[in-house]
Amino acid sequence: MADNDRGSGRQREWKLKKGLDAFGNMFGLNLCFILGCIPVITIGASLAATYATAIRLQENEEETILSCYIREFKRNFKQATLGFLALLVAVAVLLAEWLVVNTQTGAISLFYTVVFYLGLLFLSLILAFFFPMIARYHTTLKQAVKNSILLSVGYFWSWLKITVAWVAPVAFSIIYPIIFLYTWYLWLLLIFGMIIWGTSHSIRFVFNQNAEALLQSEEEAAEAAKKKEQEKRQKEGGKQIIAEAEGRRSIEKAADDSDSDDSNSGGSDDGSSGGRKTEKEHESVASTSEGAPEKKSDGGNSANHTVSGKNGQNRNSQNRNNPNKNNPNKSSQNKNGQNKNGQNKNTQNKNAQNDRKKKLQNRYYPAAKKTGKNK
Repeated sequence: MADNDRGSGRQREWKLKKGLDAFGNMFGLNLCFILGCIPVITIGASLAATYATAIRLQENEEETILSCYIREFKRNFKQATLGFLALLVAVAVLLAEWLVVNTQTGAISLFYTVVFYLGLLFLSLILAFFFPMIARYHTTLKQAVKNSILLSVGYFWSWLKITVAWVAPVAFSIIYPIIFLYTWYLWLLLIFGMIIWGTSHSIRFVFNQNAEALLQSEEEAAEAAKKKEQEKRQKEGGKQIIAEAEGRRSIEKAADDSDSDDSNSGGSDDGSSGGRKTEKEHESVASTSEGAPEKKSDGGNSANHTVSGKNGQNRNSQNRNNPNKNNPNKSSQNKNGQNKNGQNKNTQNKNAQNDRKKKLQNRYYPAAKKTGKNK
């Protein structure tokens, strides 16, 4: 009898200790959940972090609540917040349908009533496992919605217990405000933690039954995310290659433009210098034309007509060395009188030759001048 009493006493102490531990965990979870929901937009992240912490505590994976909650809150913040915003949109649509149901009559009211209840059922199938799914597994929002619906349909009684645990207290507080008036402080201290701690047992059971399938879906989601990231990197790499190619083309084009500008400026400088040189040569030829022989004057005149464009300097130097060999055509044109300027110059040269002949005759034949006989 003593041993039985001693064993039952130890069992009672163990149950009491376990109950006190659970009460402390619920109180801590409730406090963390309320503090995380203060910004309102973080309600989804706070709910996911609280579920993750509760499941880890029940599986003896964590010993402290606060550190686990903060870590899970940061990890699930983005995905849980996006899911919460999407659910807010769905709730807004349901409220609009409810307003239409109350304001319309006849077939329209009946149609929107059916749509409203179908939407409400669909939303409740998602909500039972949606945030715990995000908290427990690394999945996309689309995959989390799909798995939540499948689990809710496949484990109907677990879904029903979770839904009743959340809906019943909220519905009583809304329908009977006096209840909320007397129990509002319990919501701040314990009720949310109790609901999350109690429903976590059912959620753990469902997750353990489907751990293999859920892990497979998690791997598929990870592969899809990796593939998406690779495609994004490939697109960025392609854009970078195109940008580099365009940069090289622009540099080459700028270099070609600068080369063409330099060549044009060089040609104009050469042409102007060539023109100046020909003018100087023309002046020198004109100044020495009186005392120079006939070939030199013709050659100098032909050299004045052979200067053109960029190669003026080279051609001038060639004309100085061999004036008759460089441009025989132009010299022949000047001799034949095809060019008007050449004709005038030829007539001037002829007159100059006649004058020189007369001077020579008068110098070497003075008797002819006196006697008036010209030989």
